[in-house]
Amino acid sequence: MSEMTKLSTVTPDAMGLWPQRVFPTFAVRYPDPFILLDHFAMKKPGGFPDHPHRGFEIISYVLNGAMAHTDNQGNATVIPAGGVQTVTAGRGLVHSELPATDGVDSGFQLWINLPRADKQMAPSYQEFDPNQIPEQHFAGVTVRTIVGENSPVKINRPMVYDDVTMVEGARYNESLPADYQGFAYVMSGAGSFTRSNRTEIAAKGDLLLFSPDPNGWSIQVEASEGLRFVMIAGLPIGEIPRYNGPFVD
Repeated sequence: MSEMTKLSTVTPDAMGLWPQRVFPTFAVRYPDPFILLDHFAMKKPGGFPDHPHRGFEIISYVLNGAMAHTDNQGNATVIPAGGVQTVTAGRGLVHSELPATDGVDSGFQLWINLPRADKQMAPSYQEFDPNQIPEQHFAGVTVRTIVGENSPVKINRPMVYDDVTMVEGARYNESLPADYQGFAYVMSGAGSFTRSNRTEIAAKGDLLLFSPDPNGWSIQVEASEGLRFVMIAGLPIGEIPRYNGPFVD
């Protein structure tokens, strides 16, 4: 993978009430340590009833409406818009994720791989209200830190996860550790993303992949119209995951 690669996905408007699988796809298999990103939308009586998982962690971030969650560890909660939940599947659990309003409930679900040495850890669950997620405002930019500095959301892999909203003409810079790799996914609007001497114009539905750089690296973003994207990066594990449906070994 080059320092920055742009790919286009089907926009969420085209997915109806099915999840938009941002990755894995034929074009994007495994941006280590991230296994899967879904931009989901669901409506009653749909959703995801009881199903098992093993071998990874999950971060669910609700964008609109609310999501009801239950699991075989005794947790039963409703996550509102702006809220976050984490699930460490570890050696295995069963859970459900269902719409909790009468409208369309949507958000992101991110799967993060666990090293094989940690795959048998005990399953666990956490939830965070919207007002617990740190938010910064500066010069036409709003950054919600889902995982990172000052966020209470913790998982077992070193990573950052920001939800960035920009007004037209605003500029934003994000610096990341040298050994991190990851991606930006554009939810709405358009803007330019610059890394080193390369600039890509990205719009709704575009996915930008970023590789590590031993000298450290940063992304400069300028919004050509109102722009919203998530920026997610983490420390690679360096192991090839073995997929078996909802299990990752």
